[in-house]
Amino acid sequence: MNKNQEGQETYFEENVAKVCDEENSSTKFADMELEEQTKPMESIFGSADFDSLQEKLLEMSLTPVESATEAAEEQPIIPDFDIDYDDIYEDAAKLDSIEKQLELIYRPFIVFVTVDCHFSLSELSALLDDSRYEPTHYPAVFLHLREFTAEVKLYACGQIVARALTEQSASDAVLQTIRLLHELDYKLDITDYCKNIVTASFCLPFKIDLEMLGEMHGEMVSANRELRPFATYKIEGSAIRFAIFPNGYVLALHSLHHGETRAAIAGILPILVQFKNGFLTPSEKLGSLCGGDVNFKLLWEYKLNADKFGQLLYS
Repeated sequence: MNKNQEGQETYFEENVAKVCDEENSSTKFADMELEEQTKPMESIFGSADFDSLQEKLLEMSLTPVESATEAAEEQPIIPDFDIDYDDIYEDAAKLDSIEKQLELIYRPFIVFVTVDCHFSLSELSALLDDSRYEPTHYPAVFLHLREFTAEVKLYACGQIVARALTEQSASDAVLQTIRLLHELDYKLDITDYCKNIVTASFCLPFKIDLEMLGEMHGEMVSANRELRPFATYKIEGSAIRFAIFPNGYVLALHSLHHGETRAAIAGILPILVQFKNGFLTPSEKLGSLCGGDVNFKLLWEYKLNADKFGQLLYS
């Protein structure tokens, strides 16, 4: 696991623990892990801060921060590796190296459920098999469901979060957990159900001409630079979509399992390489020109996961 992936996995874990300490595991506990994938950004920042952040985000994605003179002095970063984009999965021996060069990161499939009752976590940990509860470390009961290869977290406020290797396994794990709770005489109904839609990300070592991509693949591409700094590319005959940023950062969306994700990535790479628009400068690599730094990536991942109606992808 690389440092970026570790940051994505641990950032909200640390915040969850902090919130738990402040709230003393009360029913006011806000599930920070839910925010990790679905909660609107207004709930993370104050409304004024969020407006300011949105303005800054738009400026980052559309307007160079440095002067034209400073940018002209920068030399592009020429990659010291070659990738056969026509079929990255042809040589299994090189696959691990290629995925590292592309900074390819797969996300777990996560399902979030809120129910209309509160839980006694100490009671659940005593009654549920294959469960673990360490209140001094984390304010949730961890439940391992081996038949689904899934991990489920139960929070005192009535939130249930399941992680698995496929979307179906995550959904099945949530339903099985609710069945177990019914057997323990918990009377509950589901009040909210959602899931993450971002399933993978990767970074190409070159910029992409989104305008030309839209002209040549108009039936597949949706773009609106006033609302978002990326273009949406749909895969024909599939629910999978790609959010493609001009600095080469790409998010894969809506796949059901990672085999499907890999097939879609193998299909989109030969297309994207045709619209190579030069190599990134150090500023562009760090995000000051195109907004491609880690915070930028995480922010748009949050926003896409919170976008239940697809307004960002298609408007």
